[in-house]
Amino acid sequence: MTRGRGRAIDLDIFEGRGNLAAGVSRLPQHVRTMLMPFPPGSCARPLGFLSVLLVAFGLVCPVNVFGQNRRIVNPQALADSLAYRIATFTPTSGPPGTVVTVHWQRLPALTPVRLGVGALHVGFESLKEILTDRSGAFTDTIVIPQWARSNRAHSLLVQDFYFRPLALSTNFLVTEPDGTLSREGRMTAGTNGCAGLVGEEEEKYNLIGDVQGLELGARVIARGTLADPSTCGEGKDVTIRLTHIRRGIGG
Repeated sequence: MTRGRGRAIDLDIFEGRGNLAAGVSRLPQHVRTMLMPFPPGSCARPLGFLSVLLVAFGLVCPVNVFGQNRRIVNPQALADSLAYRIATFTPTSGPPGTVVTVHWQRLPALTPVRLGVGALHVGFESLKEILTDRSGAFTDTIVIPQWARSNRAHSLLVQDFYFRPLALSTNFLVTEPDGTLSREGRMTAGTNGCAGLVGEEEEKYNLIGDVQGLELGARVIARGTLADPSTCGEGKDVTIRLTHIRRGIGG
């Protein structure tokens, strides 16, 4: 009854009642990122209800389990439905106010969409309304908003005109004007002799610098500047050249 790949997760919806929060907590982190509203008083528009998101993608299916009505969601199918639409953007990092050129493919053709930016525990803001071309693509620019912070990962988001998510990009790395950024997470093994850090969204970073006294698994707050990823081998993970690192809460 579920669609796509991956393990089906019960959202605990039973006879019209249930704990949506528990279900959301088990969705992939980069999908949960886009479900967080802005603080009260913000001018940004909140995302629609989780139910709208799931129904929009056809990923919630009623099934009968031992004669009871329940709903099952496949989180991998939800993630795949967002990720297969390809985004490229440049630059990939910069402070608030940075002008970013965005090219997106495999969207609905000749369709009005909204382009915005979002971050975990912060929310998102719809920044521009765009019409896709006959091939389902667009190229346009946005300005990284002033509320964007250098201590968390941000993603670009495309929604339809009813604010239903259509596509989610890889991370845009917000920095301070001096080029620094910070991340909180847990220490792990990096690549090519570098230390590693896994952030709040399970994103991976390589760290260049002195990490003596910090064991694997320790919770830390790392600050530094972006370095060439090839310094630590394969060049896939974001690499931070440390200027400061300390233990975080619970570290």
